[in-house]
Amino acid sequence: MKKWRCTICGYIHEGEQPPDTCPICGAKKEKFELVAE
Repeated sequence: MKKWRCTICGYIHEGEQPPDTCPICGAKKEKFELVAE
């Protein structure tokens, strides 16, 4: 499972793709970066 971090607020999302929008701050998926395992 991949982990994606929101570069705006630091929220961590687990999944194959980043979410369309951050559930915490509303940032678009372009603002997510893949977290190195």
